[in-house]
Amino acid sequence: MTEMDDMIEPSDTGMELSGSGGGGAAAAVAHAQLSKRSEELFRGMWASIFYSGRATGKTVLLSGASRREGASTIACGLSLVDSDIAGAPRVALVDFNLRFPAVHKLLGLRQEPGLAEALTQGQDLKSLAQKVNQNLDVFTVGAVTPSSLDVLHSNAIATLFQRLGESYDYILVDTAAANPYPDAQVLASVVKDVVLVVHSDQTPREAVAQAKKRIEAGGGRVVGLVLNLRTFPIPNFLYRRL
Repeated sequence: MTEMDDMIEPSDTGMELSGSGGGGAAAAVAHAQLSKRSEELFRGMWASIFYSGRATGKTVLLSGASRREGASTIACGLSLVDSDIAGAPRVALVDFNLRFPAVHKLLGLRQEPGLAEALTQGQDLKSLAQKVNQNLDVFTVGAVTPSSLDVLHSNAIATLFQRLGESYDYILVDTAAANPYPDAQVLASVVKDVVLVVHSDQTPREAVAQAKKRIEAGGGRVVGLVLNLRTFPIPNFLYRRL
């Protein structure tokens, strides 16, 4: 699917959060941070996306080829990298997974109000931002209903990302899996740079290739592939065959 140079190094265990327990969701959010081991993995991943020239802009869409690839976990991990350091870039993590939202669960945030209310009711974006630390704001999915899917065909999406771009240095967008749902393909018309997350031991090469085709058909560009939960080395010639 891509050349070896376009690959992003994997997280071999997924995200590990550390913090102080016993304080409920608010305390979990206040102390949400990556373990040192995960921090190094995600810092390298961040550099591969934004500092290597792969991404053409400051907004990146993350999607799995199929369900349960770990895209939401990768999105959360990336958003937390160095976000508690003074002077670090301001980052917005946007949960646009209208099918199976998970960002609020992973970070211990409230689900609503959120993105759905901003797009369908015109609720002020600033009032919906949930601050995890000084440099990271999270916009959760909001109250998802069957009619919420209509926002995928709304002109409000482009306006939403334009407004976010005025306030944040980088924007990470989590969305539903590319093959079973059209969401990533539709969003790729606005958010051009896409990172695919795939389970290294389970996802067939054909499924990855199909997801790439769907994203490109929507006007997006796959700028990297995260091999999630990889537990053994893969020879270079296999990378090049993807």
